[in-house]
Amino acid sequence: MDTYLKACSWGRFLLICGDMISEFVNLYGEWCEAEVEIFNDLLPTNGVVIEVGSNIGMHSVPMSHFCSEGKVFCYEPQRLIFQILCANAALNGRLNIFARQCAVGSAAAIIDIDSGDYDRPWNCDAYSLAAGFSAEGRYPGPVKTEPVQMAPLDDDIMLKDLNRLDLLKIDAEGYEIEVLRGAKRLIDRFKTYMFVENNSEANFPGLLNEIRALGYQCYWFCSNRSRQNNFNKAFWTIPGQDINMLCAPEGKRPPRDLLPIGSFDDLKQNKVPLY
Repeated sequence: MDTYLKACSWGRFLLICGDMISEFVNLYGEWCEAEVEIFNDLLPTNGVVIEVGSNIGMHSVPMSHFCSEGKVFCYEPQRLIFQILCANAALNGRLNIFARQCAVGSAAAIIDIDSGDYDRPWNCDAYSLAAGFSAEGRYPGPVKTEPVQMAPLDDDIMLKDLNRLDLLKIDAEGYEIEVLRGAKRLIDRFKTYMFVENNSEANFPGLLNEIRALGYQCYWFCSNRSRQNNFNKAFWTIPGQDINMLCAPEGKRPPRDLLPIGSFDDLKQNKVPLY
């Protein structure tokens, strides 16, 4: 794994040569900043965040600024990516980031997951517990397996003293339902906002129904990965969009006038605004 340092909008970051998100950040100095902006709208200074699938911390670090008197709990199962996440927390002095190399699911277990040398150009953020590196296509590099602990959030010792929760952010590449099933007590106790990736037409109905059954209303939050007024003032546009849901419990409204989710056809029929 070859790495390099880059000055970005939220500080200095250790990036990975050939990694899709890292190269995107190298060009723009930021990653999906529209999402960062809505996290800022949601989070108070003393807020608490749980982020499942933190990757290298491009959103963990800004959220830790918004919650400067609170805490950001980060979960990342890939060992080498987890080490980069910790490096970025340390580089930026984010003492309120609590990171753990751990998979998150509905039951405690030890599972074997893909690992490699991260020397091949690839999108490491698309890593799946089920498909490993090959979630978006056949990974061309060498692959071995490593054991990792899986924990449900409800039983994780890192969260045992939690007295508030303002945001549960889940980017689990198809494992979102398992994460939710392992966090039902937390969700029921705190009625927190949830920000959940839901970009698969096959998985969409099941995930939407799972969240609605918890007493939530779901809204589209889809955004371009790049923006014209980016930190580096780069004028090249790399196409790419992220498809997420902002989920609010009964009695809470999202901080913006977002479109309630009907079906996946909302996307196909171009009804969903991009931020």
